Amino acid sequence: MILSTGILSIPILILGWFDRDKNLIGKISRLWARWIIWSMGISYKIGGTNNLCHKHQYVFMCNHESVLDILLALACLPHNIVFLAKKELFRIPVFGWTMKAAGMIKVDRENKEKAKKSVDQAINKLSNAKYSTILFPEGTRSESGDLLTFKKGGFIMAVRSKLPVVPITIIGARSILPKKSLKLNKGNIYFIIDIPI
Repeated sequence: MILSTGILSIPILILGWFDRDKNLIGKISRLWARWIIWSMGISYKIGGTNNLCHKHQYVFMCNHESVLDILLALACLPHNIVFLAKKELFRIPVFGWTMKAAGMIKVDRENKEKAKKSVDQAINKLSNAKYSTILFPEGTRSESGDLLTFKKGGFIMAVRSKLPVVPITIIGARSILPKKSLKLNKGNIYFIIDIPI
């Protein structure tokens, strides 16, 4: 996984300069995510793709069970998407540079003013491009599997961007790779796309 991520970073670092709508980056990221999931031996099923229009922009909102959720979103959604990610991830050499080149948006969760600016930046990006975004409104992965209290930033962004919100439910990812675990368990994951609101 580390090797493939390093290889993936090369075209994204180059394409980040001119792939404004993230079309090529989206295709590369989608293939990479599908390959990683396949190489880990993970089985997943997608439901509700007929609820989406490929030409529309959306704000996807998803429960957060596992680190696998990000790979699943990239693999399952037909849209080019950008994530809001905690600022610490951008400090990781190569990985952080790749995230920035791919259009990911840095969020400072400890500073409310900077977090607000991140939301403003995300809204500006969405209004000037053709890609969508995905948010995990719980803000972190649930250790118990219970749905955590939602943060309000994602909903503010959805209202201000005037884009349809698409609820997504991931079932089974936590049992395969729980938080604070590196052990992969067997099982199936269901990625369910609901009707846009």
